[in-house]
Amino acid sequence: MKKLKRLYVLRHGNAQAYGYDQDERRELTELGVAEVKTVARAFRAKGERLDAVFVSPYTRAQQTAKIFLADLDVSVTVENSALITPYGREMDVANWLSDQPYESILLVTHQPFAHQLVDFLVDEPLPVSFAMTTATIAAVEGEFFAGACCQFRWCVSPS
Repeated sequence: MKKLKRLYVLRHGNAQAYGYDQDERRELTELGVAEVKTVARAFRAKGERLDAVFVSPYTRAQQTAKIFLADLDVSVTVENSALITPYGREMDVANWLSDQPYESILLVTHQPFAHQLVDFLVDEPLPVSFAMTTATIAAVEGEFFAGACCQFRWCVSPS
C-alpha cells in the first residue's frame, strides 16, 4: 500500500483593504495576526506535522506563514511559489504537488484559489459549512494529488 500524502491549505489572515495596484503588497491587520495565531494553536493541538511549506510571494501570505510557523515552533523547509497566488490553477498545482518528495505539505495561499484547490482534490462534495474564510486551514490526504483523488480530513477556522 502506498503511503498517504497530506496537504494543508491555509488561507492568509485578514488583510488591509484591497488597493487597486497594490494587491500583492497588502499586509495583515491586527485581526489577521490574531486569526493566524488561533489557527496555529488548533493545528498544533491536532498533533499534525509538516515536512515542507510553500508560500505565495504576496506579503499577507508571507506574514501568515511566518506567524503560523513561529507559533508551531518547528523547523521545516519553506519556499516561495508563484503557482499559489489568488490566480493559481488547480491542475497545475496538483501536478506540481505530486512531484514533491514530501509526505506532509502546507500551502499558504489566497482565495479564490484555496477553495478551488480543495474542491478540485477531494473525491466527495465538501461539507455544506465549508468556507475558506481568512486564516482557515483545510486538510486533505491521498496517495497522490489529482482531481477527485483525495479525502477531506478536516478544516479549522479562527472564528
